[in-house]
Amino acid sequence: MRKNITPAVAVRNDLPSANEDVAKLRLELSQYALGALEAAGLVRIDREERTVKKGPNFNDKN
Repeated sequence: MRKNITPAVAVRNDLPSANEDVAKLRLELSQYALGALEAAGLVRIDREERTVKKGPNFNDKN
């Protein structure tokens, strides 16, 4: 996975995680921008609730 370098479309990295599993993944992959994790399907940003949740590929992270 490559780092996401798109400041014009940057996603805020300070959004809270919806649960402990998501928080652990974000810590493990903290070198990647949140937008890159979302693009890979590992997380999903719920913009209404302003939280980060499991994405469709969350269980495929290994």
